[in-house]
Amino acid sequence: MLKRVIAFLLFVVILQTTQLYAQQSGPLDKQVSIHLPPDSLITVLLKLQKKTGSSFSFNPDLLRNYRVEDINVVRTPLGTVLQKIFSGTHFTFALVGKDIVITEVKPEKRTVHGHVSDRSNGEVLIGATVFIPELKVGVLTNQYGFYALNIPEGNYELHISNLGYQTKNIPLNLTEDEQIEVELSVETNNLSEVTIRQPVTPDPLLLNEQNFTPRQLNRLAYYAGESDAVKALQMQNGIKAISEGSSGLFIRGGNSDQNLILLDEAVIYNPSHLYGLVSVFNPDAINNVQVYKDFIPANYGGRLSSVIENRMAEGNNKEFHVNGGISLMSARISAEGPIVKDKSSFIIAFRRSLLDVFHSRFKLFNPSSVYYDINAKANYKLNTRNNLYYSIYGGEDHLLSDNSFANNWGNITSTLRWNHLFNSRVFMNFSAIYSNYSNLLDLNADTLSKKSQWRTGVKDLTLKADFTYYNTPENLIKFGMISTYHRFIPGETNNSASDEFNIAKDRSLESALYYNQQISLGKHFELNYGLRISLFKNAEERLDIFDQAGNRLKQDDHQTFLNPEPRLNLSYLVASKQRFSITYNRSYQYLQLIQNSTLAFSSLEPWIPASSTIKPQHIDYFSGGYWYVQEQFSFSVNAYLKRLYQQLDLAGHAQIIQNPDIRNQLEAGSSKASGIEAEIKTTGAKFSATLAYTYARVFRTIPGINDGKTFAANYDIPHEMKATVTYNFTKKLSVQSFFTYSTGRPLTLPTGYYQHDGINVPIFEGRNTSRFPDFSRLDISGQYQITSRLSKKRVLNSVLSIGTYNLYNRKNPLYYHLSTDSTQPQKSTLEYAFGFYPWVAYRFKI
Repeated sequence: MLKRVIAFLLFVVILQTTQLYAQQSGPLDKQVSIHLPPDSLITVLLKLQKKTGSSFSFNPDLLRNYRVEDINVVRTPLGTVLQKIFSGTHFTFALVGKDIVITEVKPEKRTVHGHVSDRSNGEVLIGATVFIPELKVGVLTNQYGFYALNIPEGNYELHISNLGYQTKNIPLNLTEDEQIEVELSVETNNLSEVTIRQPVTPDPLLLNEQNFTPRQLNRLAYYAGESDAVKALQMQNGIKAISEGSSGLFIRGGNSDQNLILLDEAVIYNPSHLYGLVSVFNPDAINNVQVYKDFIPANYGGRLSSVIENRMAEGNNKEFHVNGGISLMSARISAEGPIVKDKSSFIIAFRRSLLDVFHSRFKLFNPSSVYYDINAKANYKLNTRNNLYYSIYGGEDHLLSDNSFANNWGNITSTLRWNHLFNSRVFMNFSAIYSNYSNLLDLNADTLSKKSQWRTGVKDLTLKADFTYYNTPENLIKFGMISTYHRFIPGETNNSASDEFNIAKDRSLESALYYNQQISLGKHFELNYGLRISLFKNAEERLDIFDQAGNRLKQDDHQTFLNPEPRLNLSYLVASKQRFSITYNRSYQYLQLIQNSTLAFSSLEPWIPASSTIKPQHIDYFSGGYWYVQEQFSFSVNAYLKRLYQQLDLAGHAQIIQNPDIRNQLEAGSSKASGIEAEIKTTGAKFSATLAYTYARVFRTIPGINDGKTFAANYDIPHEMKATVTYNFTKKLSVQSFFTYSTGRPLTLPTGYYQHDGINVPIFEGRNTSRFPDFSRLDISGQYQITSRLSKKRVLNSVLSIGTYNLYNRKNPLYYHLSTDSTQPQKSTLEYAFGFYPWVAYRFKI
């Protein structure tokens, strides 16, 4: 009996299982005989559904653009017929209940990655575009020329392009991760200038930053034929230079010390030679200059207004070359070449001024005043995943006045970097950085025995690690950390027995963690956001603690600050050529430059950190912009509002040098900066032009200054217009011109004088209630390229440049000189800058 029951139960189970199997697989096993002529995929499925009586479930929008070739079957299972129909497509099918559900098969994702470099010399190309038209996705190469795209398997064409280079198209059959190293060829020979083209679509990454290459810098010759990165920046919209011959950069209402200026990641605290007539960046040693003046990614911090990152050239890894040049200002020479061909290279560049050779006098400088700088860099490719870089810079100025007083200053930097690729999508850079800025000023040099010197300076040691995760082309993530140890010398007297006039020293630790992500939100929106957490700890030397015997005791005053710094940029793409964008930045700055507003240029100002008496500066920045970009035409308009807090100013024009109480004579307040910038640009094979206009205001309110009333900042320049025109007669001959006009900057003039010990002491009006005359200047220059063959393997490429600075001899003011003569108490002299100045310059490459 029991055996019969078990047998019956087994029979029932087998019967139900058979029925269930038949129910699931039966529709797909149904034999079909049908002829389906070529037609759309949807039509073919509807015919098949009617023929078989099966129920198909699918999304018509997914299948709408697919077609099926002729299908003719006899007594074939429906599943086999469907396999033939979907062959070569990204679709599959499955039986769900009684329905045959058709779904899209998402292909496996793979990563294509590598570097983009210059074919002629192996230099990496920063900001090159790697684009896949079929997917309409792309990425820009980072500061080491690296790119990565994580995309579905398939057949594509990789388009690689960069300003001034021939676009390269590479067929790509992506079935596994691939490393593709790309070399781009220059559109013409190395020294020929090329047509500047805008991207077809206004990529937000390109709009948030500006990039300058040596080719662009070389055609923007400044005073005396010098090519200069800082002067090139001063020609851009929204970046102001408040006087002739100054290298100060005042960007969107920010002060000159609110710019983070980097050379291979090392901070440059004073970017000036000759008080600003030339910058410390030798064009022969620069690979790329990147400028962020709107949205500042979270990986940058410590300044409020902008980031200016200068990357040194790495040297030609294919063949040896010598470069050089000479102008009325300086002479320079550089050598570059492979250490191991295609694997390692070096570059070394030297520059020296020629003022003492030509006995040139530039208002401020004695003919014996000189400057020099040297750049050197080497790199080594360990393997496909690891690269090492080491660079150094050293530069110094020796300036003498007519009475033999001297002012010497200089920068020394050193950077060791290690690039590591964890896998095809995770890139790391680790850096160890040293920076040293020092300044020496002669004091009381009436006799050699009484001579002493006033020293200021900053030393930094930095460790940082930056990671980039290329998740997808629509999702780029950056994160990392940085820590810097600062040592400040705000001011001390050398060669003197007394230290009573010294300013207290500081030791600080500045650290940060950051996270930044760029993601696409659908077809029209892109979000770029980040968060930086900054920590600043300062130890300030106490000079007022003594023991009972009157000996000073070593004691520090400690202070710690911890602040979040959110950043956000949201872009809306209206069409392929138009984009709206809004930005918000919150930034903190823990270092402050103590400035005297009398002159627009100086090297004497000391840097001091935030402390128990000086709070860190911070800013809330808002902006909105619109871009219309075509291939040869672009228009943009941007408006911004800045609210800056804990802005410092010297009370009553207090003395900086030998003033140990300087911290107590700093007054803190707030600033408000706002403006609107508009720019039109056209580019072509022969003619290129840019017209830019800015209206901007900057006001300060500091309770202890100007009776607490709001006043215009020293760099408040309401109106500014800039125009640049380039015309290429041939590939060898071109002409460029630059015109600028701006409102005169504010200044404070005396309303009267009183006498004290026979000296006129001025009585000043309200802070910055007067202005210098309006500023304008027109420069014009021409370049002619010469090619001479020296041997079968060697060619001399030369460029001869001639030009005129200040063509119509405009007398632009530098500063007012107030009279101390008691017989002429009301006399003040306006000192003018350089007038009409023709120049000639020559550069070469062998």
